[in-house]
Amino acid sequence: MSEQAQPWAVPTVSVSIGGGPVQNCRVAREVDGTLRLGFTGFAMVGVDATLLWTQNGRGFSIDGTVVAVPANGLPGVYLRVEQSTGGIERRRSARIPAQVPVVLVLPSGHLFPGRTVDLSIGGAHAVVDLDEVGDEALIRLSEDLTRGAFVKVEILLPDGSVDLKCQVSGGGDEPGDVRLLFVDVDPGIRERLSAFLQTVPLPA
Repeated sequence: MSEQAQPWAVPTVSVSIGGGPVQNCRVAREVDGTLRLGFTGFAMVGVDATLLWTQNGRGFSIDGTVVAVPANGLPGVYLRVEQSTGGIERRRSARIPAQVPVVLVLPSGHLFPGRTVDLSIGGAHAVVDLDEVGDEALIRLSEDLTRGAFVKVEILLPDGSVDLKCQVSGGGDEPGDVRLLFVDVDPGIRERLSAFLQTVPLPA
């Protein structure tokens, strides 16, 4: 049975609202199905938001839209997301295990080839091919891939490459092991990512 994405069941999630900086907070699920983010920053109604979190060792992300605080609602930012019975639809939200060639582009202009470990329409877990990285470039990579940093990534899909602006939301123990949150995604690119993910078999 496929695991359902439940951001309210984990201690914290990373959230980007309107393509802004990533913030960490708790999430609560309201009786009407909306999600309440546990911070009091201002967010304009109608703005898109992306949540990213790890649940039982798997990376998940979902997209939502900011809605008005309900009458008598607790303080916070409220999101409406696409729902299915009992949770959030997995094909849309889960990062699907998929190895796709990528090129990370750092703010310095350095290029680092690698591959995805998993991928969704909201983000990716990518690993740089360290065999192609010299010592000086490795230092630059470690310095630039810090949480919250903005980078670009080129993903080589079967129907051609897509270029995405990303924010680093976390990393692994090795240099170049990075989790990326896509920001300001063009609707056409989002559709291409979604179409590709529909072709990737879900794990049993």
